Amino acid sequence: MIPTLFGVTVISFCIMQLAPGDPMLSQLSSQGAAGESSQTREAYLIQKRDLNLDKPLILNFRNFYDYRRDLKIAAYYRSLTEQQVAEDLARLSADPSDPEHAARLHFLRALDIEEFNERLHNPAKHARLAAAIRGFVQVYCEDIGSYGVPAAIQLLQDPTLDTSLKIGLIDCINYMVVEAHHPTYSRDPSDDETPLVTAVWRSWWQREQASFSALHPRRVEALQNELAAMVATTSREELYSQMERYDRGDVPFFAETLLGESTLREKVIASMLLNLYVARPLEMNVPHDAAAAKVNEVVENWLVHYEPRRKDYEKGLGGKLTAMFTDTQYAHMVWRLATFRFGRSALKTREPVSQKIWAAVIVSAPLMVMSEFVIYFVSIPLGITCAVNRGSWLDRLISFKLFFLYSVPPFVAAMLFLLFFCYGDYVKWFPMERLHSSGASEFGYLHYTMDYLWHCFLPVTCLSLFSLAALAMYSRTSMLDVIGQDYIRTARAKGVSRNRVIYKHALRNALIPILTLFANFLPAMLGGSVLIEYIFNIPGMGRLSWESIEQKDVPTLMALIYVQAIVVLVSILMTDIMYVFVDPRISFESQGKGQ
Repeated sequence: MIPTLFGVTVISFCIMQLAPGDPMLSQLSSQGAAGESSQTREAYLIQKRDLNLDKPLILNFRNFYDYRRDLKIAAYYRSLTEQQVAEDLARLSADPSDPEHAARLHFLRALDIEEFNERLHNPAKHARLAAAIRGFVQVYCEDIGSYGVPAAIQLLQDPTLDTSLKIGLIDCINYMVVEAHHPTYSRDPSDDETPLVTAVWRSWWQREQASFSALHPRRVEALQNELAAMVATTSREELYSQMERYDRGDVPFFAETLLGESTLREKVIASMLLNLYVARPLEMNVPHDAAAAKVNEVVENWLVHYEPRRKDYEKGLGGKLTAMFTDTQYAHMVWRLATFRFGRSALKTREPVSQKIWAAVIVSAPLMVMSEFVIYFVSIPLGITCAVNRGSWLDRLISFKLFFLYSVPPFVAAMLFLLFFCYGDYVKWFPMERLHSSGASEFGYLHYTMDYLWHCFLPVTCLSLFSLAALAMYSRTSMLDVIGQDYIRTARAKGVSRNRVIYKHALRNALIPILTLFANFLPAMLGGSVLIEYIFNIPGMGRLSWESIEQKDVPTLMALIYVQAIVVLVSILMTDIMYVFVDPRISFESQGKGQ
């Protein structure tokens, strides 16, 4: 099982790599512009970081690389307008041998812009190429991510660096860091978050304290009492409603509460109130024409981000060597699969993949289990009946019906069932879709169960028919092989009853090849229920697989492949265990012993 699961991780990794690495690159190459809103780009970037697609594939040497030279060039192009980049392209084309020009050309060629050399030497294409360069530099900054942050911070602190380059660096670092600051605590706050939250508000308060008036002592006393009441509040809705009573004039009290000696709960509430009245405490970006003072202020804001996280950015030799093997796309993917932390969906809803799959599993699993029971408890008796009555009219009749069922695809049967039993001019015995009636949540237990069985009757029947016919014919053949054995004739010659010969001696040995098919039926139904669930509008695993393919939801598809592989392996394991119950000779204890 372990080598198989390893193979599954390799397959999933290949699928992830075959998927487009950046859906904007082709548009950047052909049109020379991003062509999408910043919101779309931000959503894609979050997905990219979530899947660790910005990491190297197998080995990670980025911690050993000095990004300062490349970041200077990237900052140079991010600080220019498209027209200025086009003018720079004309200079590069005219004098490529200049050392500074040669360094820029080397950097630009490494971005893999389509037909770069041809477009460089064609002045008519410089405008579109300039827009493409700005877009590709943005992608470059996104890809190097946190690895380039120490170099960027070091350059920003260089007093000799030109202001325009600092503006470009600030633009670059905004693409390297997804979320620079945490002005409030997470939903489950901890003391470890306090240095990150207080660093933001301390820097803001040092700049803005003079613009606020001192609070009257009576107001301070009232705010202390109200804060104590909010600390005792357990409902988040009630807490938010209480926060609406304050105004911006109360900000000094909550700033001092957050930055002073107070409990974690008090700090959490204070940070929430501060964030309510100060939406953006620290500016992290600047316009192209920003003054030097504003640029220096934003540089200080980035230092506020960097200092509490310095250990995370500046790893020691041991950390770099560890990250070389563990901080890669493949390592992160294996860890997500092994821990069942599949990340979030690529769709706009950004739902956790595990929740999506679990919601689909609890819908599909009962249907599959019921189908398995129907298949085995119907097909095996039918196969035994045909084998025992071989050549009789009963054998021919059952075999004809089984062949007929085998020739009808499940989705065709589903559409016929809908036509004859759900709507139209025929009987309307069963509902058309879903697994519950409207308002079923208010039913009693018995009524709810009967309603569920009524809705799932046709889907289970469609899932069972094809496999039922196949297994019944396979059971017939397996039973015929056993009935012709010498020990069966001996048992009959000794006067053993007919039922005892069939159900004790023959059936037990005939079940061994039949059980082998169990390892195939369950995974086949898991993957083969796509059409059935789509036809009956059932939100199960099959429908989820189809929708994930349609919507190109790569994280969900990877997780589904892994889950289906586990189902296959569990089916094989269960088959091996059932072998022991059918034939006790199949065991480790009997290995090597003569029978």
